[in-house]
Amino acid sequence: MIAIKYFDIDDKLYNEYLSHTVSSEQWANAIVLSDYKLVAGPVKLVDAGDQVSGVTWSPVTDSLYVVSGGGSSIHVLEYDQNGNLKRKLKSNLNADVEGIAWADGDRFIVVNERQQELLLVDIKPDSNEIDFSSASTFTFGIGEGGNKGFEGIAWDPETKSIYVLKERDPIRIFRINGFTEQGKDRKLVIREQEEMEESLRFFNQDLSGMHFDTVSRHFVVLSDQSDSLTELDENGEAVSVMVLEKGWHGLKNTIEQPEGVTMDRQGTVFIVGEPDDLYIFRKSTLSERK
Repeated sequence: MIAIKYFDIDDKLYNEYLSHTVSSEQWANAIVLSDYKLVAGPVKLVDAGDQVSGVTWSPVTDSLYVVSGGGSSIHVLEYDQNGNLKRKLKSNLNADVEGIAWADGDRFIVVNERQQELLLVDIKPDSNEIDFSSASTFTFGIGEGGNKGFEGIAWDPETKSIYVLKERDPIRIFRINGFTEQGKDRKLVIREQEEMEESLRFFNQDLSGMHFDTVSRHFVVLSDQSDSLTELDENGEAVSVMVLEKGWHGLKNTIEQPEGVTMDRQGTVFIVGEPDDLYIFRKSTLSERK
């Protein structure tokens, strides 16, 4: 792959470049973000406040779970797939949480940016509060923290792998295995995903969110500063891109501060951004997904 700097290239040219360099094998199961169109949004997320920072979809409840900061503690809110509020869960955690990922059953993982910390908690269908005092935790010691720490998280249920993003300076991605296992013999294995990092640096000034699609086994990675969503295959190679600027994919305005992304099994893409906005994208071939 040739090195293309994000500040040297037009969005249309980058899409054209990918269309000529992606192999037929990569296209076979690809999400193909360039084919997506906005079907709803911005939808205002009721009761979310003004610091929405992450979103995940749970196949157990067929709901979106949004994490929001501000005030003395974080909140997790459950919405249906149209953005209608189903419940708001209080918590006893006061932290700079920047991402949430469903992790099988009633379990969810949230990421604390400043402390570089992962927290594993249960959110039962009948809960109205989350107790983080009993959460399983893991803290990194990689580089500086602050507001350039971990910004997003994704979960692969087949391999039980967690992927976390470091926002910038430089952007980094780590794969973690063993965190969700139970027992004293639990072993954590952490690997940096250099292939992903190399692909994303071509077109992304920062990273703000990530999702692993179980159908295609591809990743989608969000960038706030570059106004883009990039699809990566299992080898970390860029496959397609969605530009989140005015005039692209049916957007009447550029998405301001996109902070989180998730997908359902039908391939619908959900993006949340500050202060409290939800955008929903679909393409015409959703029914072909298995």
